[in-house]
Amino acid sequence: MAPRRVSSRREDRSAHANYLAKAEEFLRSALENIASRRWNAAALSAIHAGIAGADAVLVFERGLRSAGERHEDVLDLLGGPGQDRSAALAHLRRILARKNVVEYESRLFSQREAEEVVQQAERFLAWARGRVRPAAP
Repeated sequence: MAPRRVSSRREDRSAHANYLAKAEEFLRSALENIASRRWNAAALSAIHAGIAGADAVLVFERGLRSAGERHEDVLDLLGGPGQDRSAALAHLRRILARKNVVEYESRLFSQREAEEVVQQAERFLAWARGRVRPAAP
């Protein structure tokens, strides 16, 4: 069976800074929402932080971003051969798994669920920052 083709589009590599800025803003929003006990808003902001962080890395490294309908497609694009990204991709996978629940289901997120997805976003963004801001020599 042939691997599934993931839809992507070209983007100027300099745009990575804008995606990272969005990710940081969404993460700040998630943390503020946690402090204000707004669990659903915190989770959704954390999810968007993860998506924007993934876009920042892809644009920086490859000059492209996912254009598919499935947010999970970004996992295939980020997981290049020979690159050990399993921990980062596991964080992002857990983040994306919550998207439909928080956006489209009637049930409300609990404090524990919101705190977990925000923690995953913090960990993923820590990794993403390291990818798009290489250490100085």
